[in-house]
Amino acid sequence: AMAIEGEEVAIEQNKAVEQFFAGADLLIYDAQYTAAEYGARLNWGHTAIEYAIEAANRAGVKRLALFHHDPDRTDATLDDLAEIYCQPGKYGPTEIFFAREGMEIDF
Repeated sequence: AMAIEGEEVAIEQNKAVEQFFAGADLLIYDAQYTAAEYGARLNWGHTAIEYAIEAANRAGVKRLALFHHDPDRTDATLDDLAEIYCQPGKYGPTEIFFAREGMEIDF
């Protein structure tokens, strides 16, 4: 029963966070791993890319900047991930991009 109660609390907390950023023009979100990688890293305090995208879409966020990438990823790997996740409309209405060092974002 304790595990179920813990899951229910986590769901409620996630809903509260999504309500906080609902309708944002820009959301900068930790997305260190893919969902496939995330299972081996539960409770590390990071988020999977897919979960960040789902949350942003549910909350009606206009633009999502994914940041805090796995430090073992190369720029080429990030480019490959961007090809997968940053295609307009593929994962919903939110515009998705990977934040990069030195990047400037216009509003």
